[in-house]
Amino acid sequence: MSRLKQALSIFLCLLSLPSCETRAEYDAEGLFKHVSPSVVTIVTFDEKGHQEGQGSGVVVNKDHIVTNCHVVREAHTLKVNTGDHEYAATWTQADPTRDICLLSVEGLPPMSPQELRKLDDLKIGESVYAVGNPLGFGLSVNSGLVSSISPYHDEQVIVASVSLSPGSSGGGLFDNRGRLLGITTAILSAGQNLNLVLPADWIIELNKRGVSAPPVTVIPGPEPHWMEEAQALQATAKLSEFEKHVHNWRAVQPDSAMAAAYLGVALIAQNSVEAEAALRDAVRLDDRNEYAWFVLAKLMYSQGHRDEAKQILQKAQQISPTQGNLYTTKALWLLEDGKLKEAYSAVQDAIRLEPGVSDHWRVLGVVTDRLNHADESAKAYRTALRLNPLDDKLKQALLDVLARNGNSDAAHLVLGKDADNNPSSAGTWVSMGFTELNRKHYIDAEKAFRKAIEIAPETTNAWTGLGSVLQNTNRLKEAEQAYDKAYTLRPDNPSIVAEILTNRGNAKSKLGDKRAALADIEAAVKIDPTYINAYRSLGILKVEVRDHRAVVDAFRKVVVSDIAGSDDWATLGESLDLTGEKKAALEALEKSEKLDSNNPKTLLALAGYYGRNGDLQKALTYIDRALKIDSSVAVNWSNKGYALLKLGRLSEAVSALETATNLDPQFANAWINLGEAQMRSNNLGKAIQSLEIALKLAPGALDARLFLAQSYLGSKQSENARTHANVVLKAQPELPQALAILTLADLMDNNSVAALTNYRKIQARSPQMAQSVKAMAVSQRLTGAQVLPD
Repeated sequence: MSRLKQALSIFLCLLSLPSCETRAEYDAEGLFKHVSPSVVTIVTFDEKGHQEGQGSGVVVNKDHIVTNCHVVREAHTLKVNTGDHEYAATWTQADPTRDICLLSVEGLPPMSPQELRKLDDLKIGESVYAVGNPLGFGLSVNSGLVSSISPYHDEQVIVASVSLSPGSSGGGLFDNRGRLLGITTAILSAGQNLNLVLPADWIIELNKRGVSAPPVTVIPGPEPHWMEEAQALQATAKLSEFEKHVHNWRAVQPDSAMAAAYLGVALIAQNSVEAEAALRDAVRLDDRNEYAWFVLAKLMYSQGHRDEAKQILQKAQQISPTQGNLYTTKALWLLEDGKLKEAYSAVQDAIRLEPGVSDHWRVLGVVTDRLNHADESAKAYRTALRLNPLDDKLKQALLDVLARNGNSDAAHLVLGKDADNNPSSAGTWVSMGFTELNRKHYIDAEKAFRKAIEIAPETTNAWTGLGSVLQNTNRLKEAEQAYDKAYTLRPDNPSIVAEILTNRGNAKSKLGDKRAALADIEAAVKIDPTYINAYRSLGILKVEVRDHRAVVDAFRKVVVSDIAGSDDWATLGESLDLTGEKKAALEALEKSEKLDSNNPKTLLALAGYYGRNGDLQKALTYIDRALKIDSSVAVNWSNKGYALLKLGRLSEAVSALETATNLDPQFANAWINLGEAQMRSNNLGKAIQSLEIALKLAPGALDARLFLAQSYLGSKQSENARTHANVVLKAQPELPQALAILTLADLMDNNSVAALTNYRKIQARSPQMAQSVKAMAVSQRLTGAQVLPD
C-alpha cells in the first residue's frame, strides 16, 4: 500500500470506526491463513446415513458454529469437518426468518473466534473476502467488493461481488483485517457474481431471537378389537395379516354380516374370485348393511358392470343417506363419465354431510383440478392434508397442482421436511424442478430433478433439467455429463433431441471446447431446423470467433420467432454494423431499444454503433443511460472513460476510468484506457503505474505496452521505453509507432546510427510519421536530430 493510501485509510478509520484498530491489512493469502482455522465444512446425512449435502460454517465461540439454517434444516444427522478431523454436531438454536442457525459441536478443539464487525461500520466499495467450501473441494478464498447495503425481507443485508458456488452457504465474509462481516447465504446473479450476506449483527442477536428444535411427536398405536384391528390392518396394507384376521373373525362370528363384508374386502385385495360371494353373503345376512352394499357396488364397477354398480350404490344411499363416502364414490364415477358439474355437486354433498373426512376433500381436489380450478383444487387438498397430515398421496396430489401452476414455494411449505422422502412420481418432481429452475431457485430445482432421477433414472427431461441447473451454477463438466445421459435416453422427438444437443453445446462452449460445442449446435439445427434456441446459441458462438456474417444469418432467424427479445435484436444490430450494413444495423438496434429501452446490452450496443461511426457524443449519452440503470458495472465506466478520452475531455476520462478500476481491479482494459488517459494528460508517473498493472493482468496487450513505452520515453527513461517497444516489434515487426519510440530513445542515448536505421524504416512506411518524429526530436533538442533526413 502506498503512503498516500495508507494515510487515507487511517484517516477514514478514525472518522468512521469508533474502535478502529491499527493492525495490518491482509491480502487474500494472508487473510485465508488468518481466518481459515475458524471456517469449517458441515456435512449433512439422511436417516440411512447417506450424505445429502454440504455447506460451510464459522466458529463464533467455544464448541459453537454459526451457519445458514437451510444448510442443516433438512438433515437427519450432522458432522463438522476441520481439516483432517470430523465431529458430530447438532443444531441447537435457529432464527428461521433470518436463516441463521447455531450448531453445538462437542470436542471441537479450541479455535480463535472471529471478531465481529457491525453493519453500520461497513462502507460500500470495501474489499471483502469470502471463505468457505464451494462444491466440496475444500476451503477457498474469493475476493470482491461490498456492492451495496440493501433491504431484504424488510431488513438490511450485505450484497457483495464475490464469486460463490453451492457449498459456500454458511461460510464467512471478512474484511481485510480478518473481521467477520457476515455469513454468505445466496447467489443473486451468477453472471455478475452478486451474493447475499447475512450481517454479523444477526449472530449477536441470535441469543435473543433464536428458538430451539421442536420435540418429536409420538403417535400412540390403536387398541384394536375385531372391527378396529381389521381397519388398522387394512389401513397399513398388511394384506396377508388382514385376510387371516377376517377369516378368524368370520370363523368366530359366522353370522356377522360385517365379518363377511370385511372378508370380501380382504379377498378383493387378493384378487380372489370368491370376493363377490362373501359380499353377497354379507347383504344376505343383513340387507340393511350399507357398507357391504357399498363394497359390492365398487367391485361390480371394477368388473365392468357399471349399471348394476350404480343401482347397488343407490341402494346403499337409500339405506344410509348421510354416509359421505357414498357420494364421493358417485362423484368419481360421474367424473369418469365426463359429467364434471354433477361430480362437483355430488362431492359437495359429501363434504356437507361429513366435513371432517379427509377423503371427501381429496375427491373435491380431483374434481376441481379437472375443472381447471387450480386455486380451489389446492385449497381442497390443503384441507384434506390438514385432516390427514400423514397421507403422502395427498401431499403428492397437492404438489402436482401447485407445481403445474407455478407455485413451488407453497408446495415446499406443504411437504416440509418430507419433501426429499416423499414417494412421488418422477413427472411431478420434474415439473417442480422446472418451476424452480425458471425462478432461479437452483438448489430446490436440483433437489427436485435428482429426486425424479432417483425414482425413474430413465427420465430424459429430468437429466436435461439437472444439466440446466448444473450449467447455471457453473458446474459445467457435470452439466455436460448430465446432457450426455439425456442424449443416450433421447426419445423419438426431434425438438427434444435438438434441445439436449444445444444445451450440451452451450456447456462445452463455456468449458472452452468451441469446436465440440459448434458440432453439437450445428447438429441440433440439422435435426430440427425449427428449434430457434439452437440458432441463438450458434449466433453467440459465431460472435466469439468474430464471424459476423454467420451471426447475422443466425439471428435473422431468431428475431422473427416468438422468443425474440431485446438482446437478440441488439446482437443482430452489432453484427450488421460490423459487416457494413449500417442502415439495417441501426434499424435493428432501434427495434431492440423499442422492446426494452432500459436493456443494458442494447444501450451499450447503440453506444458502440455511434462510437464506431464517429458520433462519440451520442455514444456517451447511451453509456450514461446504462450507468443510470446500474452504476456498478466496470465495463460501462471504462467505455465512458474511453469515449471521454477520444473527445479530449481528459480529466473526466481519468475520473471515469479510475471508477472502473476501483469497481473491478482485475479489468485489464480499464487499466489500459486509464494509462492512456493519464499519459495524454502528461501524468506520466500515474500512467506508468496503471499500464504496468494492465500488463500484469494481460501480458499480451500490445496497446498497453506501446502506451507504456511512450510514457517511459516521455519521462526520459529511454532504456525502459526501448525494452517495451522491442516487445511490440517482436509481435508486429516494423510497426511505425514502435519504431518511432526506438528512434527517439536512441537519440536520447546519443546513438545516432541506430536512430537513423529505425528512422529510415519509418520513412519507408509512413513519411508523414517520419516528419513528426524528426520534428519532435528537434523540439526536444536531441543530439543527432538534425542528421535525420527529410
